[in-house]
Amino acid sequence: MRIHDITCSQCGACVRECDPLRAAISQTDTGVRIDLDLCIVCGHCMAVCPTDEMEHPLSPRQPLMDKPPSPEAAAMYLRSPRSVRLYKKEGAPRETLMRLLDIGRYAQTGVNTQGISYLVVDGREKVEALNALFCETALKLIPEHPELVRLAEVIELQKQRKEERIFRGAPQLILALADKDHTRPRENAQFSLTFIALMAPALGLGTCWAGYFENLAIRDHFAAPFWKFLHLAENMRIRGALMVGVPDVQFRRLVARNPLHVEWR
Repeated sequence: MRIHDITCSQCGACVRECDPLRAAISQTDTGVRIDLDLCIVCGHCMAVCPTDEMEHPLSPRQPLMDKPPSPEAAAMYLRSPRSVRLYKKEGAPRETLMRLLDIGRYAQTGVNTQGISYLVVDGREKVEALNALFCETALKLIPEHPELVRLAEVIELQKQRKEERIFRGAPQLILALADKDHTRPRENAQFSLTFIALMAPALGLGTCWAGYFENLAIRDHFAAPFWKFLHLAENMRIRGALMVGVPDVQFRRLVARNPLHVEWR
C-alpha cells in the first residue's frame, strides 16, 4: 500500500471532493492521508485546497485559474468554430500543432481514464494516399456490407468532380489513438478531439470531423488496412479522426441552429 501523509489545517475540502467510491483521502490527527493505490490522480484535491497545503506526489500543483470569461464572451467563442472544408495547401507548423494537441489531454474523462494519444498524418501526399486506400477498402467492403453504400456515393462524387471529398483537401489529419483494451476509448477520443477543435481557431487553424473515414477506421473489423498503412503498434486502435489545416475561407458571421428544445420533469 502506498500512503502519503500531509500535515495541514484540516479544512476537509479535499476529503469532500474526493471520489466517494474510492475515498482515497482521509483525515488524520495532523492533516490528511492519501492512499495512492486508490487515487485516480484527477487533481481535484490540489485544485480545491484553499491554503495550498496539499502536496500530492502524483499531481504536481498547477497555476491558479484565471477568472472565467463572461457568459456572453464564452458563448460567442463556443459558437465561432466552424467545420472547415477549404484549406490552404501548406500545413500548419509542427510547433503550432503541438500547442493544439496539447490541449486535448485536458478534456474531462470518466474516472480520469484519459489514455488518448495522437498520430498526425502530415502532408497532402500522405493524406491523399490514405484517401486512395480508403476508397479501395470501402469499394471492396460494400458488396457484403450494404450499410456502407453511402460511401460509394461519396467516392463516385469525388471521382466525377476530381476533388477530394473524404478529407476535403486538408493537408494534415489528426488521428486519436487508444490501447485496444481501453475501457472507454471512443468517448475519450471524442472529448479530446472536441477540445482540439475548439482550440484550433485561437491558433489560426480550422478542423472538420473526418466522418466518412471514421466509418471504417474506428471499426476494428474494417480497419486493418489502415493500421498497416499507418504502422500502428499492435495494441493501438484508431478511435477518432479530425482534419486540420490553415483555412482557405473566412467566416464573418455566426450561424443559426435549430431552436433549443428542453423538457422539464
